[in-house]
Amino acid sequence: MVVSGFNVGIVAFIIILFLKILRMPRIIRVYITLPLLIIYSLVTGASTPVVRATIMAGLFLLGFLLKREYDVYNSLGISALCILILNPRQLFDVGFQLSFLSVLSIVYIYPKLKSLLRLDSLKIKYIRFFTHGLLVSFSAWLGTMGLVAYYFKIFSPVTVLANLFIVPLATFITLCGFTIILAGLLNPPIASLYAKTCELAAWFLISINTFLVKLPYAVFNLGF
Repeated sequence: MVVSGFNVGIVAFIIILFLKILRMPRIIRVYITLPLLIIYSLVTGASTPVVRATIMAGLFLLGFLLKREYDVYNSLGISALCILILNPRQLFDVGFQLSFLSVLSIVYIYPKLKSLLRLDSLKIKYIRFFTHGLLVSFSAWLGTMGLVAYYFKIFSPVTVLANLFIVPLATFITLCGFTIILAGLLNPPIASLYAKTCELAAWFLISINTFLVKLPYAVFNLGF
């Protein structure tokens, strides 16, 4: 499993939710969450997507603390600047480019598609939720497909469909991982049961991915 910026968001949510359940003041929650996110980033290898998401999450929490309005474009810019100051060569790294371009695509394209299709007018909650997820995935795919074609010589329309299944499963696996840690601290024998659940979810994720890739017209080899 690859740790991405998406996982950082899940981790931040879990930490804040747990501290909120403990009825800790907001300022304490921020002071605790920030260093924990930094530790998580370092433990997982500090890859470009993780560092980018960690900086963005930190800026969001600091803005909340200072009662300043959060601006995702400014946060993206500051994140990129911090990473490039530490290592300017990251600018030419495909992971750096795809990480920032995918987020920028979602932020810019998704609201326009949402407004164009008038999703908020959909009355059936489940259809609205499904359509929102589809548009987010489509926005990221639309913004990054040029780079993917250039670097990997493939065109993969199945990505839009795959994310609808993979993202929820990846979220569940991350949550399950934290449950294993807590269970291991409180009652180690129970932790093995959660580990089996996590293993099963990972198997489902890989199986679904394998199945979707084998669908007709799922992936086109450009070969140029």
